Amino acid sequence: MAPMQPVLAGPYPTIPELMQSWAKQYRDRPALWRWVDARFEPVTYLQLQAAVTTIAGRLTDLGVVRGAHVAIRDADRFVWGLNYLGALWAGAVVLPIDPLLTVNEVKGILADGEAQFLIADDIELFRNLAGMTRIVSLSSIWPRLEDLSVSGTMPPPTVSPDDLAVIIYTSGTTGTSKGVMLTHANISSDIAAISAMQLLYSDDLLLSVLPIHHAYECTAGFLYPLSIGAQVAYARSLKSNEIIADLRATRATVILGVPLLFEKMMLAIERRIRERGRARRSIVGALKGVSRLARRFGLRGAGRPLFRPLRRKGGLDSLRLLASGGAALTPEVAEFFDTLGIRLLQGYGLTEAAPVLTFNRPKSYRYETVGLPLPGVEVRIDHPDPDGNGEIAVRGPMVMRGYWKRPAETDAVLSDGWLLTGDDGALDSDGHVRIVGRSKNVIVTGAGKNVHPEEVESVLDAQPEILESLVYAHKRPGRAGEVVAAIIVPDHEWLAGEDGSRKLTESEIADCIGAAVKRSAEHLASYKRVVEWNIRMEPFERTSTRKIRRHLTLGELSRADQLTS
Repeated sequence: MAPMQPVLAGPYPTIPELMQSWAKQYRDRPALWRWVDARFEPVTYLQLQAAVTTIAGRLTDLGVVRGAHVAIRDADRFVWGLNYLGALWAGAVVLPIDPLLTVNEVKGILADGEAQFLIADDIELFRNLAGMTRIVSLSSIWPRLEDLSVSGTMPPPTVSPDDLAVIIYTSGTTGTSKGVMLTHANISSDIAAISAMQLLYSDDLLLSVLPIHHAYECTAGFLYPLSIGAQVAYARSLKSNEIIADLRATRATVILGVPLLFEKMMLAIERRIRERGRARRSIVGALKGVSRLARRFGLRGAGRPLFRPLRRKGGLDSLRLLASGGAALTPEVAEFFDTLGIRLLQGYGLTEAAPVLTFNRPKSYRYETVGLPLPGVEVRIDHPDPDGNGEIAVRGPMVMRGYWKRPAETDAVLSDGWLLTGDDGALDSDGHVRIVGRSKNVIVTGAGKNVHPEEVESVLDAQPEILESLVYAHKRPGRAGEVVAAIIVPDHEWLAGEDGSRKLTESEIADCIGAAVKRSAEHLASYKRVVEWNIRMEPFERTSTRKIRRHLTLGELSRADQLTS
């Protein structure tokens, strides 16, 4: 078991109580920045409180009472955040809705979650919704921020820390979706634990790029920055050119993202370096060597002055921290940004834990791990194998109450306050947590060896011909055990050459991928090597947090595709 972290003092506040403290302490400081009329405009903490209480009052007039289930569907993250806080101020339980879900999927969540109200950005999609859910249009509750006054606003609700705050339906990467019940105390205790690590400062500005309905962004990229008086600006899109423009316009110091975002940023930087010619590549290569050498001798900040001109030209000079979560980060990506003078730290968590559980510390981090447990979080490894790998179990005040209307499934993962995460991993001697993969995805070979797909995927994805891969277990008829199989998406841009002029046939692409698979075998134990593979020409379908929808992809394969070996 990892060394027990100091337990943060309770009781924990409700989210409306947190909001009151923000407005009282930070008042006229900018809280949020929104894109309006081709520029970013600030919303102060007092304006934020006035908007939230106005929305709460209008929801109350429409019939929302304490404990009512209010679903929110809106693609605009600024608008969604204010509606979320407004519904909580009205005493409601919020059901966040992914705007990428189909109408039928939304109807399923509304029915299962017993939503009495749905705040929607496009009410026409749900006008004929059958059942007890009342559709609330944005225009009926949305205030004009410039006309707001703090005086006479609606008082906070009489909710308690142990009352439900949200029911979050999981993203469905495996084909199942359950409602995770989180209380006000679950969320506010996680905010307190993150704050204790001092990752952000009150003068930081976070550029928000992730969907806010997801627990990771809502807690770590929205509520946490506001709780310390920092600022959040909403990027216009995930387009690399607009992110860079928004960085320059806001002078953001922090970005909270997922591995895929940072991988794309790294590739874009490397591409720009290549385009500047051999001499520039040589200079950058030499500076990287100096930065790595300095880091080897304990001077981890050497890349900051060395690469200041490159960061300035790339629009990255204001950044000091990148925080990654939601999936495993390749150590090479973290090392790349660290070499350039931008710290990239990764953490780990689950929606079922509000969600952050571990994080690397700015002064104590390891690229290959997801960091140390947060204060107040206990971590243990159940049934470890000879290498120390086993299922990760966690305990702390942020662990969920359970799954909505699913007592059997709750009992399967919760016992004496311990949450079985379904992830396999191990603990270093000093308590850093290392993730090796999902328990349910483990491939068991005919020789009884366990293979984690994520480990094999990281080796495959490191090959330049491969854009991304999905590794899974394939059962051969009449043979014991499973073999390692993969679906591979070629990197068409790389295969086309630096000038994009090379045109390859499907047969030539298959030969290139075959060579890459063979090359990857050099970095894997024999039982972990890919035996069969399939080439997919289009990128994988992903959730809004950029996780591959494994069940959909594997379902398509079983219906249509054949394996190559």
